[in-house]
Amino acid sequence: MKQTFVRAAMAAGFLGAVPAAHAIPTLSLSADGGPAITCADGAACDANPNAGAVTLNQSIGDFAINVTTGLSKPALTGGDPLMDLNTVNVQISGGAHTLVIAFSDTGFDIYGGRISMEYGGSLSGTGASFEQAAYYDSGNTLFGQGTLIGTSGSAAGAYSGSADGGESPNAPYSVTQILTLKTGGGLAVFSGDFEVNVPEPGTLALVGLALLGLAAVHRRRVPARAFSFVHIRRARRR
Repeated sequence: MKQTFVRAAMAAGFLGAVPAAHAIPTLSLSADGGPAITCADGAACDANPNAGAVTLNQSIGDFAINVTTGLSKPALTGGDPLMDLNTVNVQISGGAHTLVIAFSDTGFDIYGGRISMEYGGSLSGTGASFEQAAYYDSGNTLFGQGTLIGTSGSAAGAYSGSADGGESPNAPYSVTQILTLKTGGGLAVFSGDFEVNVPEPGTLALVGLALLGLAAVHRRRVPARAFSFVHIRRARRR
């Protein structure tokens, strides 16, 4: 039992010590099927000086995009959230249009938990709607769409929710978030926050160690408690 506990402790220490590899998180915007505008972390188009945070303030087509920020490692650590496409604030007027915002990063090595997504925000405008999807790719390619984490969508109004595809990465992978906004004409205003999450392996390992320790203590104490109970009953009978 002692050897098992020591091995589990060593494994937990190793998992907690492994840092996430750093790649280059990248935003991509495309309007009405036109060529995409891409902005990588640290490029001239990035309005955020912090590593792991890329902010693009740029209009594209008839879309006025106030602030779009993608957060990844090393700005985010621990996996909850793993990636965050947030402060998406878009306005559009005119006819029917489509805007696609994608955010991707590679080199994730946080394993041990089911990868999921959460989202929330608001949308207004006649005929306006959005769809979002998140993927992780075991091929570890930028904007790879290997395994679907989940999808969601909404028409005008406030929205929130979560999705869990039940998948657990076990090798280095990339993550890609894709948001598609459609308008039906007239003024439409959209904002939202979209997260991809996976539990921190160090936390999971510590929980496992705690349960293992409790089990060991319980096994040692049960015989003593049983003996004391029997001894007291015999003493009362006398």
